[in-house]
Amino acid sequence: MTVIDRSFAENVGVMCTGRRRSLVSATGHKLEGEVAIVRELAVEDEVLDYEKVMVVELSGGLRKVLREIGVDDSVIIGLTTVELAGLIPDTATGRLKKVEKFLF
Repeated sequence: MTVIDRSFAENVGVMCTGRRRSLVSATGHKLEGEVAIVRELAVEDEVLDYEKVMVVELSGGLRKVLREIGVDDSVIIGLTTVELAGLIPDTATGRLKKVEKFLF
């Protein structure tokens, strides 16, 4: 699930659902927040409509880790969002790669 900082969520306008969730990030940080809907979410060149996100208060420590690895410190794009956009992580290049969507 994609995670966005509360201050960023207020700027882009999200529709909060009232549902709460928690998860642990890849860096080991525990995140708790509210599920919300963002009208449009662009990942690379793919635009997803009405995507679910989790609105949280990102800690200073986590924001620092994000800045140190050279990414935005207000949004963490989740793997399910990446997959919905028809992308997969390419570990050889460290980038996202477009793939054909398929159904099992």
